[in-house]
Amino acid sequence: MSRSLGFTLIELVVTIVILAILAVTIVPKVVDFSKDARIAMIQGETQALESGVNLARNKWRLLGSPGSKDLRDNVQLWGNGAQGQIDFNVQGWPAQSYARGDSVLTNDGPDDCLSLYTVLVEDGATKAGLTDDFKFQVTKSNVCTYTFVEDPSLGFTYHPLTGEVNSFGT
Repeated sequence: MSRSLGFTLIELVVTIVILAILAVTIVPKVVDFSKDARIAMIQGETQALESGVNLARNKWRLLGSPGSKDLRDNVQLWGNGAQGQIDFNVQGWPAQSYARGDSVLTNDGPDDCLSLYTVLVEDGATKAGLTDDFKFQVTKSNVCTYTFVEDPSLGFTYHPLTGEVNSFGT
């Protein structure tokens, strides 16, 4: 009697099961999918802000591209209350959102960046703040910067003089 050389079906199945268990436990540790998810989230927020900025810009154009400060102040973008109002700078880009008469309609600090984000992005008030207690921390130098608190290398910016919205770290 001769015995054939090779593996039995049971030996092959056991080997495949062991390899599958190892793959399931090792692959997630080797491949970091969370960074990809964060980048996708940042890109989504960037696009949301860009859409809001473009919507506001189109509203300004529908109003006839007003240069008068009074016609650019407290423009109702959505709803019928103060929370849906936006102020436009001379260039016609969203500058801030304050529901009172302003002497100057410019974006000159992080408060302005935060106020326009809350009007232009759904749930903006719960996503961003001036401290690191939120998903995005808002700062301002030349541009409005929205830094992802969990990973400060990720975020997006808004340039109030040009309307540009860009992500960084993605």
